[in-house]
Amino acid sequence: MKTLYKNTIALYLIGICCMLIFATSCKKDKEGQGAPSITRIRTLVRPGDSNLTPLDSTVTSGDVGVTYVIEGANLKSTNKVDFNGTSADLNTALFSDNSIVVTIPTTATWINQTGKLTLSNSFGTTSFNFSIKQPAPAISDLSQFAGNPGDVITITGLRFDQVSSVKFGTTEAKVISSTSTELKVTVPTGALGAISVTTPGGTGTGPYVSYDGVVVPILLPFGFSHLFYDDGITAGYDFNFGGANADINSTEMVKRGTHSIKLTYTGNYAGYAVGSNNAVDLSDKTYVKFSIYGTAGTEGKVVKVALDDFDNRNVSVVLHAGKWTNYVVPLDRFQNASHPGKPASLSWIGFQELSGNAPETIYLDDIGVY
Repeated sequence: MKTLYKNTIALYLIGICCMLIFATSCKKDKEGQGAPSITRIRTLVRPGDSNLTPLDSTVTSGDVGVTYVIEGANLKSTNKVDFNGTSADLNTALFSDNSIVVTIPTTATWINQTGKLTLSNSFGTTSFNFSIKQPAPAISDLSQFAGNPGDVITITGLRFDQVSSVKFGTTEAKVISSTSTELKVTVPTGALGAISVTTPGGTGTGPYVSYDGVVVPILLPFGFSHLFYDDGITAGYDFNFGGANADINSTEMVKRGTHSIKLTYTGNYAGYAVGSNNAVDLSDKTYVKFSIYGTAGTEGKVVKVALDDFDNRNVSVVLHAGKWTNYVVPLDRFQNASHPGKPASLSWIGFQELSGNAPETIYLDDIGVY
C-alpha cells in the first residue's frame, strides 16, 4: 500500500509539471500572436552619455541616430518599423512582447514629415504620433574666408532649413537666399571669427579643415588679423630661391578679388616667401591662414610652410589638384625641440616645394594670420 501511495503522488506531481510546461509553452506561442499596439515611446539612455545612464522618459519626437524603446502589446513578432516612411533596422534579440528597442535611421527625414511611426507584424499595423527633430546644421565650406563688408559669400553644408540666424563671430549677417544645402549671405561690418548657422535644430559652426588630411580638422575662422597678401603684397616684400618664379599679379586663377600669386617651381625643393616690412606681433594671434590652388599633377604632393625659418619653424601641407583649398594651421605647431614655443613675431611666410615634383605650378591667395 505504501508503494502504491508513493507512485500515485509521483504521477500526480509529474502531471502538474507537464501542465505547467504546456501552459508556459502555450504562453510563449501566443506572444506576438495578434495585431500590435503602442502605448508610448521612451528613451533608452541619456543622449550623449558615454556611461549609458538609463533615462526612462516618455517622448513624442526623437533624433536621428538615437535609440528608443517602443512599448505596447503584441510586439515580439514585429517585422517592420517605419519612422516617417523610413524603415529602421530591427534586432529581434531586443524584442519582447511588450517592448522593442530600435534606432531612428540617420536617413529619416524631418522635412514635410508625416509625424508618424508605423509598426507592423503579420497580424496587422499600427501607427503612433511621433515626429523627427531637425538635426543641427553643418557647415562644410565657404566660397571665401575673408571679405569686405557687403561682399556676398556662399555657405554650403547640410540642414539649413528654416535658418533663423547667420553670424560671423558675434556679428549678425543678412541672409539673401537659402536652401537646405546653401546660404548666400552679406558680409557684415566687423566680420571676424567662426561662422555659425542657427535653425530650429540648433547651431552649427564651421567649416573644419585638415591641412594634411591626417591632423584633426581645425575650425576655419573668417577674416584676418593681418594680411601678407590680398590682391597684392600688403605693405611688404617677397623673395624666392632655388628655382621658384612668382607672378604676384596673376589673373589666371583667383580665389578672391582680382589677383593671386602664380608660383612656379622650376627646381626641386625651391622656395618662395612673402613678407611684411614691419614684423607682426603674434602674441594675440592664433592661426596662419592661406589658400592654394593645385594644378594638374599636384594632388597629394607636399609643400612646406615656414614662418621666418625654413629649418625649424615649419609645417607640411598636402596639395589638392583642380581646386582652391583653404588651409588653417595653429601658430603653436610651428616649433621643434631647438626652437620651442609659439613664435613671438612674424616677418615672412614661406612656401617650399617638398615632393621633388618640379616643374610644378600652384597659385596662392589670401595669405595672413588670424
